[in-house]
This record gives sequence, structure tokens and C-alpha cells, in this order.
Amino acid sequence: MKNNPVFPYILILAFGIGLIFFMSMNGAGNHEEAEGGETVEQNDGAALVQSCIGCHGGDLTGGMGPDLHGIALSKEEIVEILTNGKGSMPAGTAKGNEEAVADYILSLE
Repeated sequence: MKNNPVFPYILILAFGIGLIFFMSMNGAGNHEEAEGGETVEQNDGAALVQSCIGCHGGDLTGGMGPDLHGIALSKEEIVEILTNGKGSMPAGTAKGNEEAVADYILSLE
């Protein structure tokens, strides 16, 4: 290492590539194993609102977007907004899980 000043950088690069490879093999999916060994996807609203946090805040009490606690909209209106967007909110943020996200939002107090 004393002879080659580039070696530490190569070592860090190799470690980073190995870490990226390991993380990609683990997967970043939202899956858990059910009884019987089959893998099922979690469809609870709490896990699905991860894309909402960027605008509505970590606890969904507002940020760039409005507070979602105690929202005065029906389930159908929420599903419509999730599907088609409204104002600065983009369409399709729930990607097929609109009903579960709407139920979760309506459960917030």
C-alpha cells in the first residue's frame, strides 16, 4: 500500500461494487414468506404509502402536499385522485393498489 497510492481507492471501489451486488441479490421487494413457504406481496396501506412520504411528509401530516389525516374525501374520490392525479399530484402513484391505499388514508386520524 505504501508503494501504490491508488490501492485504497481501488479497494473502496471493489467493496462498493460487492455491496451493490449483495444488495441486488437480496432484492428490494416488499415480500414476506407465508406459512407453507410461498412468497406473498404485502398489500397493507402502511407499506404502500412509501411513495406518498416525499410530498405529504413522513407521518403524512403535510409537507409540499396536504395533510392526509382526517381527510374529508370518500374512498372513491381518493381512488380517483390516486388513479388520475389532481393538481400537482401525479397520476398512478399507487400502481394498482389504490383501494388499499385509500383504506389506509381513511383510517388515519
